Amino acid sequence: MLAVYLCEDNPEQLKHYTDVVQRYIMINDYDMQIRLATPSPADLLASLRADPPEYALFFLDIEFPAEKTTGLETAITIRQDLAFAEIVFVTTHSEMALLTFERKVEPMDFIVKDLGREQIDQKLRENIDYGYQRYTSYLGNTENLFTYTIGGRAFNLPMGDVYFVATADTPHKVTVHAATQLIEYPGFLKDIADRYPELYRTDKSFLVNLDNVSGIDETNRRLIFPNGDQTDVATRRFHEVKTLVQKHINRP
Repeated sequence: MLAVYLCEDNPEQLKHYTDVVQRYIMINDYDMQIRLATPSPADLLASLRADPPEYALFFLDIEFPAEKTTGLETAITIRQDLAFAEIVFVTTHSEMALLTFERKVEPMDFIVKDLGREQIDQKLRENIDYGYQRYTSYLGNTENLFTYTIGGRAFNLPMGDVYFVATADTPHKVTVHAATQLIEYPGFLKDIADRYPELYRTDKSFLVNLDNVSGIDETNRRLIFPNGDQTDVATRRFHEVKTLVQKHINRP
């Protein structure tokens, strides 16, 4: 998931930017989430230290008169601490653009507030699109992905986030149970099993990522996952699955 952070010391502008970003994420069903919207760069950095995101998109003002830390200094810290961070400055200080490059911040964009609200909103949406494209491209180059299609649009999910795939109650559909998502889309377990051999078939209705199993209920022949979800294991496969699960759980 791509985490989104907004930092703007004007309360009205912060709320407006947050609303625009949230609506656009929902309309496009992007795998993104606003993690924090704050007027304080100090609070932003504290949040990043307490719970650092793996992938993040930032919308930052540059000047914070009431704060000790500037947006530029905040961006420099973000660059030092996070492996994947896309930074967009939203500010009245267009003269600072060159300095951001000189300081090796390498922002994705520089939105000038003098453009007016309508154009700023459009720029925000464009940067969400571009940031998400860069995120999915980065995943495609660095991670093993689970890919699915809804309404003709392809989506990617890191395989490490997938707990299991199950047949859905709706005919000809499957559900993907992941660390932070539950996704239903048209598909068949057989096709998924052929495409992703790393998913283990424990039952006619389940394909399991054994790396994410947190426990096993031997009495009821069920696998347990970190979020409390459980899957059945066929009787004839239980001994083999149990052996495999124990190896995965005990693996250093």
